[in-house]
Amino acid sequence: MSYQIGQMVLLNGKEYKIVETKARSYILEREGKRYKATAAKMTKIQDQNAAKESAPVVSSLERRLAYARIFNKDAKMPETEAEIVVWFEYLRCELSPENLSCDGEASASQVRNRMSDIKACWKELEAKLGRKVIV
Repeated sequence: MSYQIGQMVLLNGKEYKIVETKARSYILEREGKRYKATAAKMTKIQDQNAAKESAPVVSSLERRLAYARIFNKDAKMPETEAEIVVWFEYLRCELSPENLSCDGEASASQVRNRMSDIKACWKELEAKLGRKVIV
């Protein structure tokens, strides 16, 4: 792909403007700071953006549902208030220190990732329910 001066380029979710070319490279600018990107780097940026566009966005609840379907083929996305409450109970159980840290076997980053996933599921369920739920 050919890039032009003044064109905006998306990199890691941030937009950069091509302000000039210099020695077979492009100079990108964002918030007054300048960055140099070779033609190979620009190709990688283009490939990265194409991959992000084609990757489907899967919610935390959908990932949990897919996992639940391994053991229970009849598992479905919660729709009624009673089903949503059951999912809240599952999440509350996962919040216990033993489950969250896998009895101390999980690393700190794994615990943080599990906690953020549980919080994301919790917020999705609250949105479905239409009100805030406190543990």
